[in-house]
Amino acid sequence: MGSFSLEPSQVAWCTELRELTARRLAPLAEDGGTEPGRVNRPLVAELGRLGLLERLFTSGALDLCLMRESLARVCTEAETALALQGLGAHPVHAHGGEELRARWLPEVVAGRAVA
Repeated sequence: MGSFSLEPSQVAWCTELRELTARRLAPLAEDGGTEPGRVNRPLVAELGRLGLLERLFTSGALDLCLMRESLARVCTEAETALALQGLGAHPVHAHGGEELRARWLPEVVAGRAVA
């Protein structure tokens, strides 16, 4: 089996993402934003503002893995929110009609709709 290593730009992006998660996402997760068992909408909205939800549909598999790992290393709630948005919106992205995609994907990517 061949060896594998990340490119310096990938390592830098992971470092930046972990720092961003600690500064902007972890405090929202700690605050809770809602009652137990409910979606932390402020956290989902911040994922959208940071452009991370859009990357669910524009990144390759390795970049998605790096993003999820970087989030999870600092804040598992942020990683879970990102993953669930992707799981919920993927069927619309992959198989939805144009009208359905136009209606919901911009809202999901912006963090205004919970998938």
